[in-house]
Amino acid sequence: MKRHSVNIYKIARECGVRLRDASEHSTASRRPGDCFCKPTIREIGDNHGEAHLRLVLMLLTGDRANARELYADMIKAVSRLLAQHPDLVRRPSLVDELNAIDLGSMRRAAKDLKSGVPTSDVLLVMLSLRLMVPAMGEIGEAA
Repeated sequence: MKRHSVNIYKIARECGVRLRDASEHSTASRRPGDCFCKPTIREIGDNHGEAHLRLVLMLLTGDRANARELYADMIKAVSRLLAQHPDLVRRPSLVDELNAIDLGSMRRAAKDLKSGVPTSDVLLVMLSLRLMVPAMGEIGEAA
């Protein structure tokens, strides 16, 4: 896999994201756009490049409520979804579809499952079902 040199601070600023140190994290004082997972942001930028990282952050901050969900597991899930389904990037309704999802509730539900797999994997499946199944037809629909 090609490694990219990405200025994560510049991209974050462009997307209205404030990269903060993990030591400053407090659930009570978390504001929309606060991100305490610089290593995750750096990893995504290094692995997928500037444009991909910018898109992930812009999609996650498109809705004020969802902009509070800049947790590593959610960021990884959205990044992997876009990497695995590049056709989603060309979907004109993608921003509206993602903004319509309550990412906070989805993340809490994924954590509550206690499935024994990483939460980012559970979120990837949940997001895939919400964004990909309508394009493929309803689950259980007769062929």
